[in-house]
Amino acid sequence: MRAYLAIIKDSFREALASRVLWILLVLNTLVLAALAPFGIVERTGIAFAPNDVTDAKGLIEKIKRQSADPQSSPGKQIWALLSDRYKSALEPSDDAQTRAWAGMIYVQLPGELNEVLASRNLYDEAAWSGISLTEETRELLGQGVDRLDEEDVSRLNRLLLEAAYPDEIAASREKSAAVSYFTWRLPAIPLTKKTLVDTAVNTFINLFVGVVGVFAGVLVTASIIPQTYAPGAIDLLLSKPISRSLLYLTKYFGGCMFILINAAYVIGGLWLIAGLRLGQWSNRLLLCIPVFLFLFAVYYAVSGLAGVVWRNAIVSVVIAVLFWAACFVVGATKNIVESVFLNSKRLVKLVSAGDGLISVNDRAEIFHWSAAKSDWERILSGGAATPFGPAMTLPLVGPVYDAKHERLVALPVAMPQFGFMPADNSLLVGEKQEEWKRQEGTPAPAGTAALLIDSQGTLLAVTPHGLLKLVGEPTATEKSVKLFGFAMPAPGGGRFVSCSSELRLGTPLAAAIDRTADEVAIYDTETLHVLSPDAKGRYVVRASREIEGNRSGLVAIGGGRVLLASANGDIRLFDSAKLEPQGEFRPQGSNPPRFADVSPDGKLFAVLFHNRRLWLYDAASARPLRLSVSGQGDISAAAFATNDSLIVADRFTRVTEYQLSTGKIADRRRPSLSMLEKVYLFAIKPIYTVFPKPGEMDNVVNYLLTGSESVSVGMGNDLRISRPQLDIWGPIWSNLAFIAVVVGLGCLYTHRKDF
Repeated sequence: MRAYLAIIKDSFREALASRVLWILLVLNTLVLAALAPFGIVERTGIAFAPNDVTDAKGLIEKIKRQSADPQSSPGKQIWALLSDRYKSALEPSDDAQTRAWAGMIYVQLPGELNEVLASRNLYDEAAWSGISLTEETRELLGQGVDRLDEEDVSRLNRLLLEAAYPDEIAASREKSAAVSYFTWRLPAIPLTKKTLVDTAVNTFINLFVGVVGVFAGVLVTASIIPQTYAPGAIDLLLSKPISRSLLYLTKYFGGCMFILINAAYVIGGLWLIAGLRLGQWSNRLLLCIPVFLFLFAVYYAVSGLAGVVWRNAIVSVVIAVLFWAACFVVGATKNIVESVFLNSKRLVKLVSAGDGLISVNDRAEIFHWSAAKSDWERILSGGAATPFGPAMTLPLVGPVYDAKHERLVALPVAMPQFGFMPADNSLLVGEKQEEWKRQEGTPAPAGTAALLIDSQGTLLAVTPHGLLKLVGEPTATEKSVKLFGFAMPAPGGGRFVSCSSELRLGTPLAAAIDRTADEVAIYDTETLHVLSPDAKGRYVVRASREIEGNRSGLVAIGGGRVLLASANGDIRLFDSAKLEPQGEFRPQGSNPPRFADVSPDGKLFAVLFHNRRLWLYDAASARPLRLSVSGQGDISAAAFATNDSLIVADRFTRVTEYQLSTGKIADRRRPSLSMLEKVYLFAIKPIYTVFPKPGEMDNVVNYLLTGSESVSVGMGNDLRISRPQLDIWGPIWSNLAFIAVVVGLGCLYTHRKDF
């Protein structure tokens, strides 16, 4: 053993003598010194996001109406601060260019309001007289607008606008973080401080340590093994009583220890900066040191084998680069086929429609199962479906099935920031007797977050201002007729009217209904509410409970119980009468939930997580339900069809129905595979499975930093939006097997080769 330790010491002496180790340590020190001045300040969000304006049309109309009134008003103050170009677009014009730009008024409104936020001239005491202001607003006004800094002015103005237009502007409850560097401060980003720090650290480690660091390590260690087996050097070593195979292993581990020092220095320094400067002491960050040592070991195994065979450092580097390119091509092919072509076809919602089955894929396309064709037939079109996969698509609100009238109702969610005209918020309606033919329906209320059906077949819309119910038919848009010179609603015209006490809810919203008791549960990231109808049919808040953590979540209600699944992976159960806690679970760690459902009798709850694993809970026996569900890790949708029937989607478009009382499969709907699916399942995926996966070790780093097996992209607060999955153990076992095989080949070669 002493002989092999001496060989490792000699390797480090050579590195110190050649100053390679010193140069790397100095460069790493300079990088850490450049990162040290960064700072992050967290505060409640200020800037307007596109979704913060829940009723852009209504807000513009109010501002224009108030600006024309001679009395002081918030609208008059805002109008004076809007840009001339924007105000001209709000006025009728014969100019073609102005008319073309006028279509952008709804898209540009959040940006115009953000400009208003920076003004110190927005507040006028007379304009805001009679408007109820929050305690925070009064405190800021008490300090004097002229003495506030720029951020406090923006915060004050945001609160003033929210108070003046509660029906059109959502309350700002999300956190934002502002990055500073020395005395410079960048604009705030709508992320929490922890999320921003985790993202920045993860990016730095993956790029600087994982890419630059690993390949720099391959370059500086490429000569260790070729020099060892050079003529003259190897003769001296083999004259000692040592094993050839152990000599090779010693040199291999010596190169790994060389990189371990640099990785520990950089990541340890980053850990100190994140803790001392940013206040985020994450011990998980230190676990990244062995992860990147393991990553380097994969590439160094290839470099070492090439070095002992060809005994040339340049050839070792070239072979390592070619190995990286091969892994990249295989991994990129698999990921592109999945994310661009296949994942968008995944069924993400299942709705039992009498004796039929409705499904929705990740592109917001709606289908009906055709038993005759053994395939999914598209019935209603809606949503912002694109050929570029689910990342460009917002999920539908709904669909919900009205069993009494045998019809399906859904609401497409548009992305106005990508369009030129305000989105059409009309309902999509399909009736069973019309073979689910698409019908344009009544315009939904602004800011509708959920559609619900009560026991009487009444359609309810959940908005930031409470519940509204549909009066009339959903397929009949409201019209008016002239009667004695007055405009009167046409008979049968569908319209939404308020049916609850006014609520001031934040966004994002989650809601569910118990169709037996007609109780409605609403969660707005801060408060959980339960509403019940009174004798007049108006929904009244029966119970409310503040929820710590300020995280988005999902709700399900039934059988006198409310289930709340939070974005951090916590699942809490409450009684619906007083919202007293009845249990707390964390079945999938920090993985966020995507969907939640409850059986019609309220005895069983189901939560599907973003890591595509399904969790079932038996509320009657107060314990998780053990059911052998196939496809765990690939499940994309789940729902209760009846009290004894659970339907589950996996393998993109396959749906399996389980009989809960027996735990057996009752039915399976499996459409035929397309050519691309066959190529993926029988060629691309098998090749990917047997190939090493060094490029996916960043999944492990992401998991260590966040504790989640999925990555939030885009509108991360909406739990319904698809999130990329992180394969944690697959790359570890694959790379470990590859290291064992390649290093074993190196040992075998040195043992049999006559040097």
